[in-house]
Amino acid sequence: MTDNIHRFLQVKPASKREHLRFNMLNFLYFKDSKGIHPLIAKSFRLFSPVMIVPYVLGAEVAYFRRRRYFVNLGKQTVGIFALHEEPGALYISSLAVAPEYRRLGIARRMLLLSTRLARQLEKTQLELSVLKTNAPALQLYREFGFTVKEERRWSFILTKTL
Repeated sequence: MTDNIHRFLQVKPASKREHLRFNMLNFLYFKDSKGIHPLIAKSFRLFSPVMIVPYVLGAEVAYFRRRRYFVNLGKQTVGIFALHEEPGALYISSLAVAPEYRRLGIARRMLLLSTRLARQLEKTQLELSVLKTNAPALQLYREFGFTVKEERRWSFILTKTL
C-alpha cells in the first residue's frame, strides 16, 4: 500500500495566507505524537484550547523565513514540513505527519524531497532536531542515514552528509 500512496502524494508550498493553517496543523500533529515528553503531553491535553493560539502565533514568528510545505493526498493534508537554509546545510525545522497516516512512508518521502532540494541548493548537509523520546522518528532518521551532531536536554540535532 505504501508504494501506491506515493503516486498520489502532492507536495505544495504554503502560500503566505496558508501560514496560520500550517502552524495549526503543526500543533495538531505534534500534539498527537507518541514521542512527546510525558509532561508536555499532559499539558497539551489539559490546556490545548488555551495553548493553541500562543503556539500558532509563536510558530509564525519561529517559521517567519522558512519555506513551508503541505503534503496532500487528494484534498486531505497528510503531512507538513518546513525548511530553511544555513551555511552548508538545509535544515528541516518541522516535519510532521497526520496521526492516521503515519507508518505509510510519507515522512520518508518528505526526507527524500528535502535531500533532493538540498543537493539542488548545493548543500553538503541535511539537518533536523528530534525529541529524545520520539523513538519512531529517531528510528526513521537513523535508517535514513542521520547521525547525532549535538545532544541537548530534550532533543538531538541530527545531521546527514549528502
